Amino acid sequence: MSTLSSKNPGGAPAKVDVTTTGGVRVSLDAVSSATAPATDTTSTVWTPTYSMSGAQTVAETGLSTLMTGAGTRNVDINLTGTKSGMDTFMGGNYAATVTVRCE
Repeated sequence: MSTLSSKNPGGAPAKVDVTTTGGVRVSLDAVSSATAPATDTTSTVWTPTYSMSGAQTVAETGLSTLMTGAGTRNVDINLTGTKSGMDTFMGGNYAATVTVRCE
């Protein structure tokens, strides 16, 4: 398997509720830390994306979005890890940290 994602069967997005009066941009930082089983020695490219529902709807994106107007947005955050070539994910636990910014 060369892709590991919270969007794959059995996966689930992280969820954050953001309440604002508007005029704030939401964005995701690059993965700041990731852990993998010791048997996984090949590199992984981690790509975070998000979508919003509630006071504002935003289709899945990795780009910064201006939150217009007041209200609460339900943010679903997905993470996809990709291996190149013939590299594959090994069995075991994977974890990563993604920072959600509202500025």
